[in-house]
Amino acid sequence: MSDVLPKGWDERFANEPLDPIGNKINHKVEERRIEEAKAPLAKIVTASYSHGEAPIDVTFQHLITYHGRTPQIQIAVSAYSELITGTDMTIKCKTEPAQKVIDDWVRKTDFYRKFESLVTTCLITGNAILEKLDENMIDDIEEVDMSTIIKKKRDEFGELQWYEHRTNNGQTTKLGEGKIGKFIEFNLTNYSKQPWGRSIFYSLAIPRVVGNRTTAPLVEIMWGIEDAMSAILLNNAYPITTITYPGASDDYLKKEATRWGIYKPGDKRVQKIKPDIEFFEAEGGSGRYQFLVEHIEKTFELGTQFPHDIMTGDFTSRASSETTETIVMKKVRGYQHYLCNKLKTELFDNILIQNGFEPDDEELECTFTTQNIIELTPDQVKDRVSVGQWTKNEGREWDRTNLGVELPDDDVIQQDEQDQKDMDNKAMDNKAKDVKKLESQVEKLIITHNMEKEHVKLKERMQDKLSLISRAMKEDKETLANTRIRALEKIIEKVEALG
Repeated sequence: MSDVLPKGWDERFANEPLDPIGNKINHKVEERRIEEAKAPLAKIVTASYSHGEAPIDVTFQHLITYHGRTPQIQIAVSAYSELITGTDMTIKCKTEPAQKVIDDWVRKTDFYRKFESLVTTCLITGNAILEKLDENMIDDIEEVDMSTIIKKKRDEFGELQWYEHRTNNGQTTKLGEGKIGKFIEFNLTNYSKQPWGRSIFYSLAIPRVVGNRTTAPLVEIMWGIEDAMSAILLNNAYPITTITYPGASDDYLKKEATRWGIYKPGDKRVQKIKPDIEFFEAEGGSGRYQFLVEHIEKTFELGTQFPHDIMTGDFTSRASSETTETIVMKKVRGYQHYLCNKLKTELFDNILIQNGFEPDDEELECTFTTQNIIELTPDQVKDRVSVGQWTKNEGREWDRTNLGVELPDDDVIQQDEQDQKDMDNKAMDNKAKDVKKLESQVEKLIITHNMEKEHVKLKERMQDKLSLISRAMKEDKETLANTRIRALEKIIEKVEALG
């Protein structure tokens, strides 16, 4: 065996582990390698790294202001916030004592209300910070006002050191320095080691450089457009008016100016001299800018990642927006998944630990409930009505609710349906009388004729047809019943012909 052992192999190493090629493993070297591998070679390099990293191009305060003054942004943020927090969050533990600890903490701290506010802040500013009021015992939490956060300081590997925080007296402090564990930071986006997350409407809130010009943020451009459009409408409603009295003296003009100033719409006046009145109105109105306005509106939909037509459009645009809703819900579920993981690892697990529970043993889960709603298409609704799974009225009600179609003739349709039903019932009553008559004929033939040989087969066929006719009538299959009645009549004719 010694001829296959590695060179330098010794009996002393017989019980020590070997690597795949037979050399003994030096644990000290391996441990040092693992220790060294913890620190990445790539480091953070930014121009503002040494002094702290502020939000890029727009402050949190500006984002909050844009949200408060722009309805197109408000509706997107409120819709996303409601979609994220509108479904119940469930926090489950394996044992009842641990579950009671979590439930009591959630109730005492009013956690769900604070969580809803935090989600809205995160959507507006792209970031939110939750402060544990005591680092060692998490008795309560409070959201940090993001408008007071100026920047953050990270080390060269991206680990947070402190936040620069503006105080009431205009000074700044290093929030969390030496106690950064008191804070949980939430980011709406997280990529490429960026120091801050991006607001849901970030692309609308930042200036852009075009050539050697810096343009205003699209939010402010929209404000300007709305201001210009209102000015055009007001100018058309109240145009500049000039009143001229040719050859009149200054004293006369002063008197006339006073009179014109007190006139109201509909007043009458008597005058010697007819004035020349001229109006100055904007040409073309706002219609020629419609294409540009629609472009900005679509840009806002993309910038807020929310289909505004679902709130403001007609039924056609709402239907197309509802198709986009599936994409919105995928984004919502992604946000929910992130928030649950963050809360579990940085908040609820620590609450269990400080109360003497092991999170892994308790298998704590934080999830949002989902609503299993199947969205039907118009074609699917049509098929349900066609096969009788839905009534026509149920199909029309779906059209009215989901497509915004006005269907005022329900009473007429219901009356037509009732009339048709009455006619069908009357026809079936007549058919029942015909069948009863045929039954009597069959019984009479069976009694009066000697049903032997070929007559026996005809008898069986007549009885089978009567049974099939009855079944077809019970199932409201009128056409099938008529076909079978005609077949029975032919059999009766044949029996009568045989004598």
